Formats: sequence, C-alpha cells, structure tokens
Amino acid sequence: MFSYNFEKLEVWKLSLRIIKEVKKITKKLPLEEKYILTDQIRRAALSIALNIAEGWGRKTKKDFSRFISNAIGSTLEVIACLKIACDLGYLKEEEIKDLDELLKELYFKLLKFSSYLNK
Repeated sequence: MFSYNFEKLEVWKLSLRIIKEVKKITKKLPLEEKYILTDQIRRAALSIALNIAEGWGRKTKKDFSRFISNAIGSTLEVIACLKIACDLGYLKEEEIKDLDELLKELYFKLLKFSSYLNK
C-alpha cells in the first residue's frame, strides 16, 4: 500500500495509538452509553487523526494549522469525555491513566506543532 507523508508525523502515529486505546477503554462503558458517551469518545479520537491527515493535504501552513487546531480540540474532547465517564462512575482513574498520559503527550506535541506552523 502506498504511504503518505502525513503517516510519518509523530502526532499521527500517536493519534493511532490513542484510537486503539479509546476503543479498548470504551468497551468498559455501560451498554446504555453506547450511542451517547461511547460514540462521542470514539468519534472525537478518530477526529484527531482525520484532522491531521486532512490538514496535511492543505496547500498552506495556515490551513494546516487550522486542522491541527481542530485536532487539539478533539484531543481535549476525548479528555473531557473520559473525565465525565470517571465522574459518572463508569471508569476508574487507574483504568485511564495510560491513555491520559498518551493524550497529554499528544496535546503538547500538537500545541508545539501548531506553534511551528504559525511562525
């Protein structure tokens, strides 16, 4: 299969790891949350990767930066959803510790990347 340059980005690779972890974690959520919280977390995680890929295809750094900004927003959305799931008693903080670390790492890398693109 052909390889695209965005696949070499560290933030892209990290976003794929997050998608896999989110999929595992959300399986622990109650069935009643399948079309609400579970779906929202999974779509937000997917949105991170998709915004990175779509942004790569834009013609200018400014356009790419806008998509990276969207990816940052989606990262924060995943974090917020996980905190809500913990607050509702669906997940324990220990269960999401590793995922939370990955999200934090991605968040700061995306901020730095955004800063680079906006120079």
